[in-house]
Amino acid sequence: MSKTFCPLLFQHLATHPHGGVTHCCIADHRKAISASRDGDRYYNLNRDTVHDTMNSQSYRTARLQVLDDKMPAACMRCYREEKRGVKSKRLIEIENYPEYTVEVAQDATDSDGYMKDVQLDFVELRLGNVCNVACRTCNPASSSKWRNDYDKLQDSLTFKLTSYNTMEGFRWPEREEFWEDLLQHCDRVKTFYINGGEPTLIKQHFKFLQRLADMGKTDIKLWYNINMTNMNEDIIEIWRQFDHVKVSCSIDDLGKRNEYIRHPTKWDDVMRNFLRLKEEDFEIDVTQTVSWMNYSTLDEFWDFFYNKHDVWVHHNYVYDPDILSPAVLPKSIRDKIHEKFSKTFDESRLQELLSLFNGPDQPNKWSQAIQYTRNLDKIRNQNIKDYLEEF
Repeated sequence: MSKTFCPLLFQHLATHPHGGVTHCCIADHRKAISASRDGDRYYNLNRDTVHDTMNSQSYRTARLQVLDDKMPAACMRCYREEKRGVKSKRLIEIENYPEYTVEVAQDATDSDGYMKDVQLDFVELRLGNVCNVACRTCNPASSSKWRNDYDKLQDSLTFKLTSYNTMEGFRWPEREEFWEDLLQHCDRVKTFYINGGEPTLIKQHFKFLQRLADMGKTDIKLWYNINMTNMNEDIIEIWRQFDHVKVSCSIDDLGKRNEYIRHPTKWDDVMRNFLRLKEEDFEIDVTQTVSWMNYSTLDEFWDFFYNKHDVWVHHNYVYDPDILSPAVLPKSIRDKIHEKFSKTFDESRLQELLSLFNGPDQPNKWSQAIQYTRNLDKIRNQNIKDYLEEF
């Protein structure tokens, strides 16, 4: 059996807010997108069908590579994590789809990597960038509310940030043609993972869900990641029609700390919506985006949600921009944090954090992180000291 096999390359659609598609949500976007080029064009759901996108050169090449025990360039993050002893997304998805074996993949794939009948098991929809929150770990590609601040921030820094000016339109989730096309590839779909932007603001996808329910396709798992600001009874009523609904609550810290990182949310609103969701028969967890801003309080956050509210906390580590990663904190600070964690986290979680964030000092990156934060504070009329007192 191939040691590099990943079922996602054969039955998974991973969209991004600007309409681009990559092999999965953590695939290297630059390498995946460049590899998706056929002639002089890139595949994008603003104009391309699901079938054509899933059969682009990028997908075909990667399929053949994993069937031949090779590592696609866009997928190296998983292989690197596995080498460090971290359970990668690839390994998790192999467990999630045990029936989608190498043999099944080979039967569905032509000799050039082409799939004639594209049927999706797992659909990941990042529905544009419409959002009412401008989290400090986000950017204009995932939040429309970031645009003005990002332009000002770019102009004020002595180093360059990623440019999002060349991305295509973010309005593909409003296209009726997209939803009609997607429906043709959902005969056996098991999971819709729905993100944004903020997906609760995208009305078109709720019409699609209601259509699935009217067709009797209610055995699908709906898995959301939402910012906890826009919950209402109409949304809950649609979700109730499906057999399995999972809501991952995007919360990064407690109280005023969360209000600073996830600007301009209000903690009372977040907790009110969180407690309302817990009243339903939904699966609830918390997705915590981990940056240097909240790294020192991961244990307190875990205690609040897991021990007090009996809700699992999943960590989403910041990789881009890298100046927001916990890895840029001075080593002396990280050592003190890890010592604190050793008294609260189990060995498995502690070792995962150490494997990711126990490297040497990066003084240039830390200097950039400070400049980034101070300048954004000025733009937003905030001061980190008023919210994150350890800084």
